[in-house]
Amino acid sequence: MLARMVRVALSGPIVGMVTKVYIPVLFPLTFLIALAALKLDALLGFDAGFLPSPANFGVAAASFVVGAVWWIWVYTQLVTEGAGSPSPTAGRTTKLARTGIYAYCRNPSVHGKLLGVLAVGFALNSFSFCFLLVPMLLAGSLVEKVVCQEPQLIEVFGEEYIRYREEVPLFIPWGLFLPWKRPKSS
Repeated sequence: MLARMVRVALSGPIVGMVTKVYIPVLFPLTFLIALAALKLDALLGFDAGFLPSPANFGVAAASFVVGAVWWIWVYTQLVTEGAGSPSPTAGRTTKLARTGIYAYCRNPSVHGKLLGVLAVGFALNSFSFCFLLVPMLLAGSLVEKVVCQEPQLIEVFGEEYIRYREEVPLFIPWGLFLPWKRPKSS
């Protein structure tokens, strides 16, 4: 499993997505959010941080590592089952992924990305970053998935995606925690 995760992480679809989307868009956006958060912390009186220092760096490291492993694990499933790239800008999948974590949640990679971004907020020890700006960013990301990405997925996968959308939650994998919400095929 680990060898497959490493192969996928270093594969063309993932490297392409990172170089076309993450590096030019998401990394600079995270930096701008960090600057705004530090200003907002000063305005709100949180400039001393909300975690004891230097424990915030340990929390940041743990958040980053767990997020990165989750992200690679999820994308390994998507690249393997979906037969393509997780990103339309770097290819796109050719089959609808419906097993593994995708049986429980339509957008599981968001959890790993969320932990990765929160790692920056923990490292900065910024209350505004972690509890004000990131939740707004998460809400915006989920709205974008529903408004922009889902119509594209319906166009590509048709009725199969419409059924999938009716059966599987957008973001919270309820079936992992609530037995009565588990997919019928599990």
